[in-house]
Amino acid sequence: MNIASPFPLAPWPIRRRPQAEASNPCRPSGGCRATAVIAADSQGSRVHGELSAVNDIDLDLRLRRTGLALIRARPSAGRGLFPGRHASRRDLISFCFHMQQLARTNAPLLDGLKDLIDSTENSRFRDLLTLVADDLEGGKLLSEALAAHPQAFDRVFIALVRAAEQSDQMETLFARLENRLKQQDEMQAEFTRLLIYPSLAAVAVFAAAAVLLFYLTPKLALLVTSLNLPMPAATRALVAISELLRSNLLWLMPALGAIGLGLAIAARRSPAMAERLDGLWLRLPVLGTALRKRILARVTGLLALLLQSGVGLLDALQACAESADNRAIKRKLLAASQFIAAGGGVGDSLGRQGLFPPLVLRMVHTGESNGALGEALENVAWFFERDSRETLTRALKLLEPAMAAVLGLLLALLLLSVFLPIYQIIGELPL
Repeated sequence: MNIASPFPLAPWPIRRRPQAEASNPCRPSGGCRATAVIAADSQGSRVHGELSAVNDIDLDLRLRRTGLALIRARPSAGRGLFPGRHASRRDLISFCFHMQQLARTNAPLLDGLKDLIDSTENSRFRDLLTLVADDLEGGKLLSEALAAHPQAFDRVFIALVRAAEQSDQMETLFARLENRLKQQDEMQAEFTRLLIYPSLAAVAVFAAAAVLLFYLTPKLALLVTSLNLPMPAATRALVAISELLRSNLLWLMPALGAIGLGLAIAARRSPAMAERLDGLWLRLPVLGTALRKRILARVTGLLALLLQSGVGLLDALQACAESADNRAIKRKLLAASQFIAAGGGVGDSLGRQGLFPPLVLRMVHTGESNGALGEALENVAWFFERDSRETLTRALKLLEPAMAAVLGLLLALLLLSVFLPIYQIIGELPL
């Protein structure tokens, strides 16, 4: 890679140069296009990926900076319905750690970013960091360079970096960001671990039901019919369900797939539909409550981090609303920010939206009146994280015996439906 810093002893943060806007070919509003690329590395191995560039010359230069040689390129078909992620949470954790170390040693930012690009395994994130390095080399601030890529760095991330640039607290900021991302990653890993057993139990239940309905029941019905014996009521019900599903399976599965695809397209194109679907997730009996608490834990934790970093309350609340990942909660947070902008208190404005229980609102009121709102929100985040974890754990502990009961019921139905005709056949045999 051949990215040379224009500031050999670049302090943090890098300040803007007057000619910055003319030197960067790829701005958010510029004419960069996404290009599907096939390139070769120094060992001759082929690399497939996607990179944004103004033209073929710019594309070749960007690839050479990452140590790749262009083989073939074509315009990308776009992100599609389900676009890949440009940066995982672990990529962001690595980025924050790297930036923290650079700030601690006061190393040149572009040289440090070049080392990070060389060691990044995620090709999409590596391309993104290359564009960030180009913007920095053109004289942009780090927050401005990161803001050009909202698919990887959200408003909270950008607001924190901007606040750190103004206060010259880059090391502290990236340390806080790293800790917050690690907490979110640990929480996500714990939720995934807790869902493993119920998922396996659900697969076992559906597999048993499929074997019962599509394999054993038709053979049982054929046996009983061939012997001209009356069929018990349980067997008749099982045979009727099996025939109904087998006769309608050819159109039922495509219909369900089309419904799911239609809902996904409607959610992408209609914000109102997307908000309704997000609201339905929150109204699920137990999992919806756990999801709601988990989202509020993330929002309040980020809000506390923003306030402690010197970001204004309204800007912080609007940035956290964008990071809620749930449009129903986002709408309520934006409504609360409007009440605060009109002169209302933080606790009263949040209380109007019905997002927080009375205990949490009292904590917010206390922190607001004592001038310690950031610390109060940090305690609220801890409260919600613990409560969401306990809610999901209790729900899954109840779900395990429920899954076992359903599986036992299916086995009992199978035995009843199979052995009753067998006993009837034995009873008809001459002694």
